[in-house]
Amino acid sequence: MSCFFDYTMIYKHQYFKLDAESKKVFDENNKELVLTGNAYRLLVFLCNKNNATLTDINDYFDPTGAKDYTENHIRQYRYKINSIIGRSIVAYKNNIYSINGAVSKNGGGAALGPAIPKAREAEKDPPEEETGKDAYKTSQQWRKKLSSKEKLIIPYLIVLLIIFSAVVLRNKNKNTSVATKSNSANETTANSDPKPQNDMILIPAGEFLMGSTEQQAIEAWQKNDGGYDKEDYLAEYPQRKIMLGNFYIDKKEVSNSDYKMFVDATNHAAPALWSDQSLNSPSLPVVGVDWNDADAYCRWLGKRLPTEAEWEKAARGTDGRIWPWGNTWDPTKDNHGNGTEYGLDESDGYKYTAPVGTELCASPYGVLNMAGNVYEWVADNFNAYPENDKYTQQDFNKGFKVFKGGAYTDGQSEQRPASRVGYQKDYKDVDIGFRCARNK
Repeated sequence: MSCFFDYTMIYKHQYFKLDAESKKVFDENNKELVLTGNAYRLLVFLCNKNNATLTDINDYFDPTGAKDYTENHIRQYRYKINSIIGRSIVAYKNNIYSINGAVSKNGGGAALGPAIPKAREAEKDPPEEETGKDAYKTSQQWRKKLSSKEKLIIPYLIVLLIIFSAVVLRNKNKNTSVATKSNSANETTANSDPKPQNDMILIPAGEFLMGSTEQQAIEAWQKNDGGYDKEDYLAEYPQRKIMLGNFYIDKKEVSNSDYKMFVDATNHAAPALWSDQSLNSPSLPVVGVDWNDADAYCRWLGKRLPTEAEWEKAARGTDGRIWPWGNTWDPTKDNHGNGTEYGLDESDGYKYTAPVGTELCASPYGVLNMAGNVYEWVADNFNAYPENDKYTQQDFNKGFKVFKGGAYTDGQSEQRPASRVGYQKDYKDVDIGFRCARNK
């Protein structure tokens, strides 16, 4: 398929504007966004050809067929578009990629100015209230109309009203006391709701090596075949010693069964992916939860999300090893994708997620499955490490949250505990879960 597009075109969407001539993308407030590479090319392509198959995209990206772009390549570009614009812009359903919402096309030279807000309708004046002077006049006129007999009756009525009020107040206090006892009973019942098993491992205080050296990050990028850019790997730089105190971390990921107890006890929204039979078994790790969901669950248990440093230490120990089991990639040790390629792979025994507690691999401390299976949310924002004076990344300092560990769709580069990915707090996907931590 040959694609002849007018690259002087300006594309306008509710949440972004794309100037194909200058190769610039703006948000709805006319702020320029840093969207480059294949992610930018995918957005341009879908603005022109809204509904596209993987074959269409391959033909556009590389008409010679020298490189085969897989669904997971496009998945990463789609994630980048959605994260940078901050909205779910590129959709994928029934093997079709498309733009969520209408895109208008204008010829070159159209201004990319911010939208002018609609004028606010004038509010109707509130009805005029009776002034204090007029109200006083009215009350005086009413009092003059009373007969002498009526004036004598009024004091007795006031006394009766006071007695009646005292009786009502006494009954109200009794009812309040009963209600308080009832609420206490209800709280006791709520506190007795079933909770997940508290299976945590103590990670002792001390130093550990966190992050990656420049060489390690570049080597991981060179092995990657999933669409991540070089700058994404250099977000792990530099490797340095970090001191942590004692803390506890869950031995296993949070399961669907665990999360259902939380949903039942708090009326928190259930994950939409519970309708997916491949992912909704009670023993499987919960996925399709965003950072806020994970944070709320941990707080419900009196715990918290682990910091990025805590999670990484629990996964790789103190010696800077590349994977939880050591420095040599071993595909039998985790639930992964196709080796160094991205995509589903059943050679490890699981096409999708593996049940929580399956001992595919254990960290030096005995924490299970911190490489592969599902990515895991941590507490930290996705920013450059303080010691990083060399590299930047376009998603830094946007309030995005970090998830770590790789997933069942990923190859060895993303399975490393040093690997870090940042997305908006309300992002959800089929391969992101979490576990909790707490102070000692």
